[in-house]
Formats: sequence, C-alpha cells, structure tokens
Amino acid sequence: MSRDYDDDPMTDDELQWAAKHISERFEEHDTRFLGLLTPEQRAEHLHALRRLYEHIDRIWEAPKQAGGPHPVELGGYGAVAGLRDMVDTLIGHAEQAQVDAGDVPENYLVRTTVELVD
Repeated sequence: MSRDYDDDPMTDDELQWAAKHISERFEEHDTRFLGLLTPEQRAEHLHALRRLYEHIDRIWEAPKQAGGPHPVELGGYGAVAGLRDMVDTLIGHAEQAQVDAGDVPENYLVRTTVELVD
C-alpha cells in the first residue's frame, strides 16, 4: 500500500534535518566512488554540484530578493533548506576527494557553455 505524502507531512525542520542526515550518512559511499573517478571526472562532478547549489540557493534567496520575508518565516521552505544543506555536504565530499587524491583543482577547471537556440 502506497503512502500519500499528505497523510503525514514532515515539518520544515524535519525535512531539513533529514536531508542533512542523509548526506552525512552517504559520505562513505560517496567518498569511495569519488575515489574511483579520474581527476577530470571529479572536477566535472564538483562543478555540477556547485551549479546545483547555485540553483537551489536562487530559490532560497528569491523571497528576500523580492523584498519579502526570510524563507524561514514563510514556511514551506524546509525542503529547499534541506537540499541546500545536502548539496553543500556533497560538495564537501567532492572537495575532500580531490584533496585525498592529490588533485590540483586548477588543472581541471570546468567551463560551461550555454547556447540559446530559437
């Protein structure tokens, strides 16, 4: 029997805590597989995580940028806060994997080009 989210929704604090907890518990697995990547792949992975963080952060900052209240005051932003925390922790895993592998991140900069097509 499937459970409907609306039957027992998590609070904002629970969502944020759960996301942070999952990312911390994921560290052993993440670190092991990051160690199997090439320096170029680790750099690409880290770049993708940073782009994801920027996207989530824009969502988090949008109410403040619009002159509204802090997202915490609005409610409903627990998932956004949790994802920010989770991705931040994953970025830390990737950065540590680079250090552990002896990567020189400056040698593996990733550039993204976006082409707009009509």
